[in-house]
Amino acid sequence: MLAENPVMSGLNKMVDLIVLNLCFLISCLPVFTIGAGVTALYSVNLKMVRNEESYVFRSYWRAFRENFRQATMCWLLLAAVGAVFAWDLRMIPLFPDVVQYVFYAGVVICGVVYVIELLYVFAYLARFRDGLCKSLKNAFLIGGTRVACTGTLLLVTSAFTALGIACLTESILFLFFWLAAGASVMGYVQAWILRSVFDRYEKK
Repeated sequence: MLAENPVMSGLNKMVDLIVLNLCFLISCLPVFTIGAGVTALYSVNLKMVRNEESYVFRSYWRAFRENFRQATMCWLLLAAVGAVFAWDLRMIPLFPDVVQYVFYAGVVICGVVYVIELLYVFAYLARFRDGLCKSLKNAFLIGGTRVACTGTLLLVTSAFTALGIACLTESILFLFFWLAAGASVMGYVQAWILRSVFDRYEKK
């Protein structure tokens, strides 16, 4: 059958990722909706890697609506914390050397927690139906105990981010491909990594 042809299956998957990426970019235009957009992106990708999703457009906007309130609150909270980190880093050099070391150590520790939350919490919101506080706590616990997974996610995210930055300066053609499917492909790779972790967590 045509649907079983691996070439056609691959092309269909690529079209789905392009549609998903466009939905994501459109939903993030107001900026404050980025959290809901990232959560919806994970929601669709987590279903795609399990072959559970057929209608990407419909599924994306349904997940966007369902998670809008909680994901937006989470995004605004994390954005505020990120702004505090940036402010702290600018202010630390104004203190005496000994105090600087203490503050830098504190920023590093808090930064690790912050990065783990960014890597996991929106995917967690997409997969599980918990309150915001519980989601933040569980996302950190999962990320903190799955060191290999967290390291892989960080590497993948950093690589895709660096590629996106390079595309801005190196080639219009690469930039076109990045805008067409960059975020959705990154989310798809991340979903493959997260799938087994969340499956184990769900069985507990």
